[in-house]
Amino acid sequence: MIPVQLRLKNFLSYRDATLDFGGLHVACVCGANGAGKSSLLEAIAWVVWGQSRATTDDDVIHMGELEAHVDFTFRCHQQLYRIIRTRCRKRGATLEFQVKAGEGFRTLTGRGMRATQALIQHHIRLDYDTFINSAYLRQGRADEFMLKRPSERKQILSDLLKLDQYDELAERARERSRYIKAELDTLTKSLHTVQHQLEDEPLVHAHVTQLEDELTHLRHQQSSDQEQLKTLREKQQQRQAWIQEQSLKQQRYQHGR
Repeated sequence: MIPVQLRLKNFLSYRDATLDFGGLHVACVCGANGAGKSSLLEAIAWVVWGQSRATTDDDVIHMGELEAHVDFTFRCHQQLYRIIRTRCRKRGATLEFQVKAGEGFRTLTGRGMRATQALIQHHIRLDYDTFINSAYLRQGRADEFMLKRPSERKQILSDLLKLDQYDELAERARERSRYIKAELDTLTKSLHTVQHQLEDEPLVHAHVTQLEDELTHLRHQQSSDQEQLKTLREKQQQRQAWIQEQSLKQQRYQHGR
């Protein structure tokens, strides 16, 4: 998720502000305490996931104002997206999700905020917990990752490393192997039937030869798929070891601190 433009209106400490990230590769935001540095990142988290450090939903609205508005444009997976989230005091919130199409943006907004939020997370493939434990470490909560349960830390690291892709590939290989085995069994039965039913030896021999060639090809293909499945399992085990090693290093680091 690469930010392109961020517009704020009456959000936390900001009344009206626009940030253009075009041409920036690395940026440093500096200022005195309370100047609103972390509010910029809170605005990104709020507009994308609807969550922030505020105690209540209306607390994101600037004091004395009735409505907060954040407009965020970003690039993700070679696509340009735009999210607009608005919060009104005692009147609820609105959420819009758009994608770049031609000269303008085409709406992807679903029926209701929950459906739209699910679409946003589906497209960016990043949830809020992973975001605040990887890309955005909140002030005073840098140890939030270590405070989570081992299963939660494992899931966060798994999401970051995209290990679910290897699980999907392994499942595809298993399905392919099962399909080939079933087809192999069918061809084997057909071969036996042909041997018993046909009396013309030359025709039977030719047919048997053809089936045996197909059988040999399928066996080779099954062997190749099994090798691929074995390789995928080894990669999965290696990545699981990386996750455990990473978790151990995090614990050692925290203990050293």
